[in-house]
Amino acid sequence: MPGIDRRRFLALAAAGAAVAARSGAPAEQERIEPKDSSGPWLEIDLDAVAWNLAQLKEAVGGRPIMGVIKCNAYGHGLTGVGRFLEAQGIDALAVVSVAEALALRQAGVRCPILNLGPFSAAEAVELVRAGVSQSVYTGQFSDLAAAARKLGRKAEVQIKIDTGLGRVGVPHHRALPLIREIAAEGGIAVEGVFTSLTEDEEFDREQLRRFLEVCETARAEGIDLGLRHAASSAGILAFPEAHLDMVRPGITLYGHYPSEEARGERKIELRPAMQLKAPVLYVKRLRPGDGVSYHKAFVAERETNVATLAVGYSDGCPQESAGRGDVLIGGRRRPMIAAVTSNHASANLGDAEDVKIGDEAVVFGRQGGEEISGEEVAAIAGVSVYKLLMQMNPLLPRRFVSSGLH
Repeated sequence: MPGIDRRRFLALAAAGAAVAARSGAPAEQERIEPKDSSGPWLEIDLDAVAWNLAQLKEAVGGRPIMGVIKCNAYGHGLTGVGRFLEAQGIDALAVVSVAEALALRQAGVRCPILNLGPFSAAEAVELVRAGVSQSVYTGQFSDLAAAARKLGRKAEVQIKIDTGLGRVGVPHHRALPLIREIAAEGGIAVEGVFTSLTEDEEFDREQLRRFLEVCETARAEGIDLGLRHAASSAGILAFPEAHLDMVRPGITLYGHYPSEEARGERKIELRPAMQLKAPVLYVKRLRPGDGVSYHKAFVAERETNVATLAVGYSDGCPQESAGRGDVLIGGRRRPMIAAVTSNHASANLGDAEDVKIGDEAVVFGRQGGEEISGEEVAAIAGVSVYKLLMQMNPLLPRRFVSSGLH
């Protein structure tokens, strides 16, 4: 695959940082060294993102890809990831709020953007002005048409059809009347039509049948619906018939599989992009009977060395990790003890004296020859890897680095 144009990306990153500073959003920086940070940070490996995108392109036979970067790019940093994917030639991006869509435009992202989430009549003007495509499935498309007339341009939309997931979208059996209304509206440009699958193998096939039936009927009436898309990460890996004209990968872009089954099958090889890191804040030697944290959550039975880490549950480190999980320090697993509080965690070093204040600790990620995967940490917390990643504090610095692995 072509190499990353780092000069262009760093220029875009600088522009995005300026936008973030003006808007009050957290800045996304290129690098950080452990000695330079007093608190936790997220390290985002851009080469891993590039690798994952390349694997997905191959898996879908070169079809257009709409990268889903909703929810702050699954915790990885909305504008940083958005700019990078655009530099990598992504065909389109998808978000779930007007704020996310406009932040991308303000950060200099020019590729097509689809807002999958809601919008208001007032926001319709901003969407049209910014050239953002909006998901529509009710008569609210008229707000976009009115905004388009006001601005003297077309409003771009994509029609969402509910084929059985049951959240949002015009029900498939009532879709054609709405499609006809939207197609007849002069101020509207229909860019695409899409649905969301339930990821139930048997029912997905029925959903695809319903979706294609609507699309084919509209096409027979001379209505151009643009690109048809249905497959998210799960569909890309398990349901190639649903690849259609475009696919919408989310979690796979960031190096994780949509399910444990998919992770076990490994139909494509993915590389996790995110690592949660923090400095060692303090190192102390406990005597027998000494305690750590509130209510003496840990009590030393013998002399032992303990490291306090500058990371807590407010940053995204799960509380459940204490007493059940490990952290990497000096390339070795160290058991987490006591409690994960809002801003601190603790690791038992035993008799080891090789850890000092300022050393890098890895909550999940790689260090030396060891790795603690996001899936491992998520399992300990009793949540999905989706939830683990998306619950990273948006105020944490996100440092974009190159691993050189691609």
